[in-house]
Amino acid sequence: MKSMSSKEIKDRYGAFAEAARREPVVHTSHGRPTLVTISIDRARSLPGLREELAAPADADRRERLARLLELGGVGVGLVGEQTPARLAERSRAFRGDE
Repeated sequence: MKSMSSKEIKDRYGAFAEAARREPVVHTSHGRPTLVTISIDRARSLPGLREELAAPADADRRERLARLLELGGVGVGLVGEQTPARLAERSRAFRGDE
């Protein structure tokens, strides 16, 4: 487990965030451990946090996607009209979830 001082975290936030994605990082203040930062995936695996940090339900995603589609905008000119299913497919492909 990695340990970083509050000053080091402030000065090197990018390195801190990357380290916390890989393993828990203990924050120290005046040489004493005060906090622990863990990745969101690890936090979601903890029973006490699982519900609070759960990914949005499919219904919520569909509702947000429908609102975005209603907005139209520049994207319609670039890629044409899109259905929610097509946008979800493109999003999964972009993230590599296929």
